[in-house]
Amino acid sequence: MFAFSRIVFYLAGVRMDMSSLSGRPQSSYWQQLDLNQLHHNLIQSIWYLQSQPPLFNTATGLLLKLPPPLVTPTVVVIGLVLGLGIAMSGYYLCLELHLPRWLAFLVTALVVFDPASAVYQNWFFYTYPTAFGVTFGALCGARYLRGQRPVWGVGFFVSLAAVVLLNSSFQWPWLLLASLPVLIVLRRQWRTLLLVALLPVLCVSLWYAKNAVLFHSYTTSSWTGMNLAQITTSQATEKQLGSLIKAKTLTPIAAIVPFTAPPAAYGRKLSNHRPTGVAVLDRVTKGDGTLNLNNVNFVAISNQYLHNDFRFIQADPGLYLRSVGKAITTYMIPSEQYIFVASNEQHLSTYARIYDLLVDGQLSGMDPTAATTNADHGQGVAPSHISWFIALEYLLTIAVAPVVAWRRRRDVPYALTLGFITLTTLYLFVVSNLSQLGENNRFRFDAGPLPLIATAVVVMAMVHHFAAKEGRPPDGEPDVEAPPLRDLPAAMVH
Repeated sequence: MFAFSRIVFYLAGVRMDMSSLSGRPQSSYWQQLDLNQLHHNLIQSIWYLQSQPPLFNTATGLLLKLPPPLVTPTVVVIGLVLGLGIAMSGYYLCLELHLPRWLAFLVTALVVFDPASAVYQNWFFYTYPTAFGVTFGALCGARYLRGQRPVWGVGFFVSLAAVVLLNSSFQWPWLLLASLPVLIVLRRQWRTLLLVALLPVLCVSLWYAKNAVLFHSYTTSSWTGMNLAQITTSQATEKQLGSLIKAKTLTPIAAIVPFTAPPAAYGRKLSNHRPTGVAVLDRVTKGDGTLNLNNVNFVAISNQYLHNDFRFIQADPGLYLRSVGKAITTYMIPSEQYIFVASNEQHLSTYARIYDLLVDGQLSGMDPTAATTNADHGQGVAPSHISWFIALEYLLTIAVAPVVAWRRRRDVPYALTLGFITLTTLYLFVVSNLSQLGENNRFRFDAGPLPLIATAVVVMAMVHHFAAKEGRPPDGEPDVEAPPLRDLPAAMVH
């Protein structure tokens, strides 16, 4: 099924988008360091990376060291492996959550044939690997809890650590909350836990420690203040900002749109860091002429933005809440309606509209460029543009799935796996929509198929519940008092 879908998408015109490695200014991403530095000075560049987690730029640098004819085929193969990994992890995760095979197959089919899956697989960025990481991590966690095999424990902790070191939306609180239940349940096997968790957690800890020592930044990205400004001061009028600056509620940099101006535009006080001798920290622009947002001065600049962000929320909480509402509605737009995947989306536009209507519940589609541009400018989303079935998925995952997990708490692997899905979905929803406005529908794709799987679990639980109330045994309901036969010793099975 996966192979068939990818052949069809290829015949429709979908191709791997490698524009970010082209060196053209219009294709340069904020998140990428100077390509020349990554190519010729990879280790130093990654060590002094403070604007982003390290894995995406590390992968970029390694690709640049390959012979040019091999770069695109390598990324194509990696994309196919990740896509197949998401599909298979999702399918077996459904089985771990006791869904019947026909329903697990249906959920997997919806994931495989999702136009968003096709376009993000064929875009060289960290969104698709993130979706794989959280999905595979959920499966490994379920298998580890059910059978306590160390290999699944390694997969679980490595997946979580990789996601944190890949995508700045996921920070240490998510890693802690996601892993803590596993550590508590299996605490008596602390030696094995130490063996499987130590190295991944240590890698994350060392990266945080490095940023704290070198840059006094306690996250994997120093852009927190600039990101938050997109949903706070950037949504105010010039008149409102002028009044708040005049009243000294905000500092003058609040009038500068974040991510658009060089350090010198912020004044001498915020751009006077002494040269470090490291190109990725000292240079104002990258080799393609675009702004180098890893310049060391942006650490202090972002902190100043963060100060303004909090002061602005205190001064006008109503505007902030309205902006959060716009972020949430943008979050519910299909993920392929996003400007940076528009080149591939246009080849699937008719199919995508049909899929979005029937599967996502979006009554009228949006042009990817218009959708992202409108969100960047704080314009709202019409009700017909919202994917109502996706909104229902999130409602069921966040509000109802925890109830199902609690009712089935005697099956510990089931309950904690469903809890992990709920936690990850809720975490991403809250962090994405409280802190940024513009790319929210892309952020939603980071959760992969987890909300869809949780929805299927909730629906099946409801079917079982109402069937039991009517006095007839529900078909295929698993025995929650005992583990599956495949997890029992052979002597017990016989």
